[in-house]
Amino acid sequence: MHIIAHRGASGYAPENTFAAFEKACELGADFIELDVQLTKDGRLAVIHDDRVDRTTNGAGFVRQFTMSELEKLDAGSWFSPAFKDENIPILDEVLEKYHKKTGLLIEIKSSKTQPGIENVIGKLISSFGFSMKTIVQSFDAGAIKTMHKLYPAIPAAVLIRPRFGMVPRGQLRHIASFADYVSVKHTRLSPFLINAIHSHDLKALAWTVNGQKTGRRLESWKIDGIITDYPDYFKKEGKA
Repeated sequence: MHIIAHRGASGYAPENTFAAFEKACELGADFIELDVQLTKDGRLAVIHDDRVDRTTNGAGFVRQFTMSELEKLDAGSWFSPAFKDENIPILDEVLEKYHKKTGLLIEIKSSKTQPGIENVIGKLISSFGFSMKTIVQSFDAGAIKTMHKLYPAIPAAVLIRPRFGMVPRGQLRHIASFADYVSVKHTRLSPFLINAIHSHDLKALAWTVNGQKTGRRLESWKIDGIITDYPDYFKKEGKA
């Protein structure tokens, strides 16, 4: 079972910052999950929301800023004064720093508001060399289809919130035609659904798991990975 640090170790440091990513590595996470948004000048900023208001001292849509303007914002003080020097990372630097060190799970928020983002991400990942430790995910299945068409060597995941914990087999077959993983809200998972996902040669991820009992239950159900704000809650035997 892979331990995936949600926006970095976001229980301990401001989400989607180098502080959170470093903490995730320190705590032994197998992957760092992060979010990207396109900037005004076509760069990939690592930030969850389409606006900067919640996690910085700025205001406005990410797409209204250049990357250099975003880097001047304070992206840490909202979490704690100890992180006041943290800024919004650019994906290029995150890949440079971590692509050989840990896995990266990169989330596209929406291709509808950011046309062409799939190609920008694909080009950037391929410039570092394709790796099974770099996965692109999205709730936007269309974006993942486009990623697969343009860059079939990049593993991909589709995020879903199944109603009543059920996913039609036809939907799983369809997802399996362009993705490798299904990422499901943990409260919607069951052994039956995980088995159904596996039966379509897909791997199952669960989000966002912050309870140790829940993690143990999911592991007993053969989940392939859990996304958590607290990667140290789920340390493996023999892992620092």
